[in-house]
Amino acid sequence: MGTSGYAGANHRSVKQGNRAVIFRAIHALGPIARIDLARRTGLNPGTVSNIVDELIESGLAHESGFQASTRAGRRAVDLEVVPSARYAIGLDIARNAVTGAVVDLSGQPLHQLSEPVPDPWEGEVSQSAALRIAQRLVSELPRDERDRVVGVGVGIVGPVDIRARRSLSPRSRDVWQDLDLVTELERQIGLPTHYDNNANTGALAELWFGAGQGVDDFVLLTLGTGIGSGLVLGGDLHHGDHGLAGEVGHMSVRLDGPRCACGNFGCLEVYAAVPRILDAVRSRLAATPSSVLHTETGLTIDAVIAALDAGDEVATAVFDDVARYLAAGIINIIYAVDPQLILLGRELARAGDALIDRVRAEVDRRVFPAVRDAVEIRSAAVRDAPVVGAATLALREFFRAPLDTPSAASPAPI
Repeated sequence: MGTSGYAGANHRSVKQGNRAVIFRAIHALGPIARIDLARRTGLNPGTVSNIVDELIESGLAHESGFQASTRAGRRAVDLEVVPSARYAIGLDIARNAVTGAVVDLSGQPLHQLSEPVPDPWEGEVSQSAALRIAQRLVSELPRDERDRVVGVGVGIVGPVDIRARRSLSPRSRDVWQDLDLVTELERQIGLPTHYDNNANTGALAELWFGAGQGVDDFVLLTLGTGIGSGLVLGGDLHHGDHGLAGEVGHMSVRLDGPRCACGNFGCLEVYAAVPRILDAVRSRLAATPSSVLHTETGLTIDAVIAALDAGDEVATAVFDDVARYLAAGIINIIYAVDPQLILLGRELARAGDALIDRVRAEVDRRVFPAVRDAVEIRSAAVRDAPVVGAATLALREFFRAPLDTPSAASPAPI
């Protein structure tokens, strides 16, 4: 979030809001002194001092040391949030696995569990896995730490209509399904549960803890088994009217391309998702006996990336094609959204500069000259961003009322 998001107001009726502003500012800007908090938030020093004292007394913040000073007089004391003061459970329902983690206030996953799922749109299978993982994560916490869990966040593959509490399976194309999982989690775990598309949760993790900190407008491209994106506009997630904003994997990059599972033709996902990349490699191997990838018994994207780094002919040709298609999608995003930053995440982003340099070169060849240096393209920074971002859905609710929301009651029996 940009610095403009820390403005406060000096009035008793907005004390809760001022507490949230101060707590979020310490979290995002700390270590930071009281006098600097007053300057950044616009609140008077007395209000800041009173709220800081409350935060310290509640165990949510602590004094971390003195600031270095070149001036005579009393040195300012730095403040920081206590990461272990509260936790949230994050659940990421991806296309091939359900992953969960306990995440602290600094965005660090403390304990992580995962279960493979054959099909995330088989609701019963993924729901059962998510419930098992959430229950285990809570039950394996020390009893005194369970009371610090403030909620559960869920990132779900595919579009999510948050207002209507439903999700859309690409296989059904036009049939929205109720998010029964959220109700079940709240009933069985006993904690408030929040949810979003898992590309959005990845973007939220980058906004709070990663490369998107302090950036008001950016796009996270998730490049894995499928392709999606999380849009941050004006310092917050952008969903669109039906939760479909950011479905860039189904943006046409070739009008005469093959039909996608979504019903469209020539979708970006058809050319640049991991399964399609592996198919392209296999189709080239027969004509290239010198490729090191012939030795791979089970072809994986990591093996292709390693071959790319080694200068393999097949991997190089395939990634050159992938970069062109990704660049076409990114150029559409640039002209539609005008972001400051584009981040590449998930499995394909493990190629690092070998992918980014190719994409950057293609983008630079095609966009307005004035745009070339205005948009940065780089790898996402938060490891396990989708599950960390899912937990952040719950953490940000706590941040909105840090002293008015008690620590979580003991969850339902496990």
